[in-house]
Amino acid sequence: MKKILSTFFFYKTAAIPSLIISIGLGSLTWLTSGQFSFQNSGLAFVFLTPLFHYFIYEIRNPNTYFFYYNLGFSKRFLWLFTVIASCILGLILMCL
Repeated sequence: MKKILSTFFFYKTAAIPSLIISIGLGSLTWLTSGQFSFQNSGLAFVFLTPLFHYFIYEIRNPNTYFFYYNLGFSKRFLWLFTVIASCILGLILMCL
């Protein structure tokens, strides 16, 4: 249970800012077409979450990987988890 919560905490750190920005980008279509676009928000979320992952964990706090490595997670697993989770959540947003 501790490992599951730690992976979601890891993902939450990158997902929240990317969700806020992707909703903002979806709102930009409201200005042009008059309605909110969940498809654009979902697509932006899929691309922004790995980008935020890179900025937060690779550039700003690279030593955070040691914490997750001590819990048993490799850097490769964390990257795959971020990409797969963002694709799933982005597809859910696109289908709304």
